Amino acid sequence: CSSSVFPNRKRRYRKSQEISDTNSRTICSTTNTNGEIEKNSDLSCVVCCAVAHGYNFDTISCESCKAFFRRNALFNTDRLKCRRDGACEISVETRRRCKSCRLKKCFAVGMRKEWILTEEEKVTKKRRIVENRRTRASDTNDDAQPKDMIRKYNSDSQTIFINKKENSRLKSKLYNQNSSFISNIATAYNDRIKLDLTGYGWSYPLTRKITGLYQIINAKTTTALRLISFYKRLYDFDVLNEIDKVNLIKSNLHYILFFHASLKYDPIHDVYHEENTNDKPLYGAHIREAYGIDTYIRCTKLIRSLYSIVQMDKYIMPVVLVIFLFSKGLSVMRKSNESFVNNYQQIFQIQNKYAEQLWLFIEKNYGNVQVVRIFSSLITRCLLIQEFIRDIEHDIYEKFDPCQVPPILRSLIQTP
Repeated sequence: CSSSVFPNRKRRYRKSQEISDTNSRTICSTTNTNGEIEKNSDLSCVVCCAVAHGYNFDTISCESCKAFFRRNALFNTDRLKCRRDGACEISVETRRRCKSCRLKKCFAVGMRKEWILTEEEKVTKKRRIVENRRTRASDTNDDAQPKDMIRKYNSDSQTIFINKKENSRLKSKLYNQNSSFISNIATAYNDRIKLDLTGYGWSYPLTRKITGLYQIINAKTTTALRLISFYKRLYDFDVLNEIDKVNLIKSNLHYILFFHASLKYDPIHDVYHEENTNDKPLYGAHIREAYGIDTYIRCTKLIRSLYSIVQMDKYIMPVVLVIFLFSKGLSVMRKSNESFVNNYQQIFQIQNKYAEQLWLFIEKNYGNVQVVRIFSSLITRCLLIQEFIRDIEHDIYEKFDPCQVPPILRSLIQTP
């Protein structure tokens, strides 16, 4: 196997090196005696060997590879799969066959995804181009432009450059702090598994609706206890007074459990299971048998839509669990009254902090468009979950038997 694969790789490497050397010699020959750089048409793309006309994202590449890199570089590379063990040859004829290998080669030859302009930078660039054109047109129409206007323009341009550089430095600092912030939340979330509790199970088959939808969705009471353990590891939750802690948990954990369920859902087998635990798996068939096909379809549709976010990036949902914990008004659609909190302003500021950090994290890794889509999706799903709980709570209260529910869930279910 090695004798048939590695020689091909060596040949492709030598070919890439030859193209790079040729490009270097060609670029040097494009400067004329007057010091002006002329556009060259005999450059070769270092990705697919097609005709190139210059640098794109710090690498000599053709227009096709330039557009391909811009479309795919900012997304998670794990979503692209190679059918040939990641060893596809990329050329003009084969470049469309395997996106995974083409993107890997783009990165391998030195293309930089950080050079892809955001929507805001594109608007700024277009505005500057328009301004430059107006300036050149003004120079053509009036060759006797006053020197003080030229000095003013240069001064303004220098100010814009300095401000942009300062903003870039500040943004870089915020991104570095954000990485540490998100990492700490992920660590606290993973450490919740260390809580050693005996799982709560139920007898088979499920023939009555007395266990409560919250227990069916999350399978065991340990899920709620692990989430509380996760929250206790956060400084912003720990500094709150005990009354506010209890009331936030009682008011919001119903809804948080839905978001959390997406983290342990397997859409292929339609099963819920907590990783790195000995918990019993909960199958979609259990929900369908206990609550009927309509409730099962609505519930599964909600979880699958949330799972798409989990699949995109595993760090997003743990932060979402914190944001919704510090929420006021999640229970507005329910018949029972929402628990009162004493320090509403403090809780509101904490929630804003986590929301801003999540926004920065998604913006840094996936861009402005994607961050808007994800936040919009989360808000929409929250409203659908509120509506779902409102619609089925009557059935829960009608069949509710405190003796059949563990103490932790019993304290969360607010009967009328």
